[in-house]
Amino acid sequence: MCGICASLGDTNQIEKVIKGLKKLEYRGYDSSGIAFKNGDILKSVKSVGQINKLEEKIGNDLYS
Repeated sequence: MCGICASLGDTNQIEKVIKGLKKLEYRGYDSSGIAFKNGDILKSVKSVGQINKLEEKIGNDLYS
């Protein structure tokens, strides 16, 4: 099953999107990813496994 979560705003929205993905996780997630704008650059991070693996790849510095 596929699920999509999005958030748009002037401040960092990564934490909101991660919370949304965690709500979808019980549906059998086996991979996840997130795309975000960092300055003028669009970045994406993908991970196989639970959402906490994606959080590890993103790193704490992007949550602020």
